[in-house]
Amino acid sequence: MHEPPIDLPRAHHWFAVEFNNEAWRLIEAERRSAEEVERLIHLAHASTLHWLEAGGPVNHLRGQVLLATAYAAAGDGAAAVRHAERCLTLSQQVGDEQTAFDRATAHGCAANAYALVDRPDEARMQHELARQAAARFDHPSETEVFEKLYPAP
Repeated sequence: MHEPPIDLPRAHHWFAVEFNNEAWRLIEAERRSAEEVERLIHLAHASTLHWLEAGGPVNHLRGQVLLATAYAAAGDGAAAVRHAERCLTLSQQVGDEQTAFDRATAHGCAANAYALVDRPDEARMQHELARQAAARFDHPSETEVFEKLYPAP
C-alpha cells in the first residue's frame, strides 16, 4: 500500500466533523426532499466511518446515535432500531467516558426508533432513561437540543 499524499488522520477527523455537522443540519431541518433524505443517510454513514478512523469509542457511540436518528428521520424504523440498539450496547461499554448528553441521546434515539416500529413500552422506558440522563446536563443548550430531537413518544 502506498503512503497517502495527505495527513490521513487529520483528513479523517475533518471529514468526520464536516459530515456530522451537515447530517445534523439536515436532521434538524423542518422538511427534507427525497434527495436530502438520501444525502442525510450517506452523510451519517460517512461521518461514522471517519470517526471509526479518527476517534475512539465515544465517537463510535455518537456516530451510532447519528445513524439511528437519521434513519428515524428517514422513516426507516428497522434501521433506526438496529443502530439504536448498537448505541445502547456502546453506551454500556463506554460507561463513564460518555457525557450525560451522550447517555441521554443514546436512550433518546432508542425511544424514537422503538416508537417508529410500534414498540411503545420499550419507547417509553428508553425515553424515561433518557430523561434521567438529561437531568444531569451541564448546559441549558443541551436540554433545548435534546428536547427538540427526542420528544416523548
